[in-house]
Amino acid sequence: MRQGARGIQSIEVGGRILRALVDACEPMMLKDLAQAADLAAAQCHAYLTSLRHVGLVHQDPATGLYSTGNLALRLGISWIACSPLASAALEELRRFSGNTGVMSVLAAWGPDGPTIIHINAGASQGALNVRLGTTFSVTGTATGRVFAAFGNAPEIGDRIAADFDRSLPRSSIGTVLERRDFEKRIEATRACGYSVAEGVPIPRTNAVAAPIFDSGGALQFTAGLIGPEDELPVGPEAQPVRDLLGITARLSGLGAGAPAARAPLRA
Repeated sequence: MRQGARGIQSIEVGGRILRALVDACEPMMLKDLAQAADLAAAQCHAYLTSLRHVGLVHQDPATGLYSTGNLALRLGISWIACSPLASAALEELRRFSGNTGVMSVLAAWGPDGPTIIHINAGASQGALNVRLGTTFSVTGTATGRVFAAFGNAPEIGDRIAADFDRSLPRSSIGTVLERRDFEKRIEATRACGYSVAEGVPIPRTNAVAAPIFDSGGALQFTAGLIGPEDELPVGPEAQPVRDLLGITARLSGLGAGAPAARAPLRA
């Protein structure tokens, strides 16, 4: 559809309801959902009835609460399955975690920043507070700093500014950094092609993240490893780091040791 072309208003209103459910990431009461979608409760209920009929919304018969439905799940799975790069990344990370017992994750840029879209549980996953849909801080996590260093999404600068605005509530996992420290870490990430986190934001837990580029050199995903600090070394010569870089280089079509694409630092 050409930009500015007339659309179907009812579909756009339904989209507002679905977006509200996704943003909440938990079952919602009708009144709360209507408020979040800026609709009258009666109007919202009518839309919800149709969305339930097609499977995009589910209503719990016991509580009456609304959540995303089975078709929404199938759409998400279809998006991953229809992306050759995502499918290849999932297979590579699944094989790695199966062979090593190290937890691996795949993240994409979502409405609220870096978002986990797939997890391969490790042998020592323990009480890690990471699940599908978890969002990471752009400035305070290894995954987020990879997006900051190599990403081109126009919203990245906004997320960085929000991370440094101490007056705003924090809804994503991440450590609060000073801007100078963050900028040094971005420089280091660009220089070596990956980012690490040692003991923060999850105590006694290390992480390493590296970019996955498409054929045009644009950042599409970030692959990451997460594990106990005594089981996941993240120094420059550590085997898990070298293995991850090998995986992301193959997926990006860069070849072993090829330089990663660069992007300007955003304020």
